[in-house]
Amino acid sequence: MPARAISGDGRQVLYFPLVGLFIGCLLYGVDYLLSLAPYPEIRVVGDVLFLTVISGALHLDGLADTADGIFSHRPREQILEIMKDSRIGVMGVLALVFCVLLKLAGLAGIIHSGSLIWLILAPAMGRTAQVVGLVFISHVTSEKTLAEQFYQQGKYSLLLFCPLPFAVIFYMDWVLALAILTLFAFLLVALLLFFKNKIGGITGDTLGATTEIIETVFLLIGGMSTSIL
Repeated sequence: MPARAISGDGRQVLYFPLVGLFIGCLLYGVDYLLSLAPYPEIRVVGDVLFLTVISGALHLDGLADTADGIFSHRPREQILEIMKDSRIGVMGVLALVFCVLLKLAGLAGIIHSGSLIWLILAPAMGRTAQVVGLVFISHVTSEKTLAEQFYQQGKYSLLLFCPLPFAVIFYMDWVLALAILTLFAFLLVALLLFFKNKIGGITGDTLGATTEIIETVFLLIGGMSTSIL
């Protein structure tokens, strides 16, 4: 979640995976209600709309800002300035469009396959990724907003609830769980190291982008899974 959306002393970071599971449970309930709609397209679009509204579109905003900055091919300082700009550019628009389209595809696959557990797990994994980033990667020093309260580098106790989404999968299918955990770790490490190399760390925008990417990837994976719920 972007830093500007958070207040307090930062201890709430501990509960992000639980919040993600709660959002996933809400999505599951919303999806059930939307399954009563006269045709499935309403159900799929409604699910994506819920995911957008529940986060206040802050993560999508972070994705757009990150895309505008990273793909500007400018020096680090200019990238950060572009990311702070409230205006959206072409790369930001494209990132939003493809993110939403891929989520629609993933949710359609989930509904078709009956693997509805991914409605709960994907949002949880996105929020778990935030915690890992906040604990292991330093924030960009030029980003002053709530930096001391929000970024929790080195506070490993905040990782306590991070295994929960994977524990759910291990309970159902340990082979699948190992594969998912490996993919999650590889993708998250690649993203965080990319941001660290590109701009020297993470920002609220890159955290939002990371959340959207992780959530979208695992919705797509859920759409390719056989029914486990």
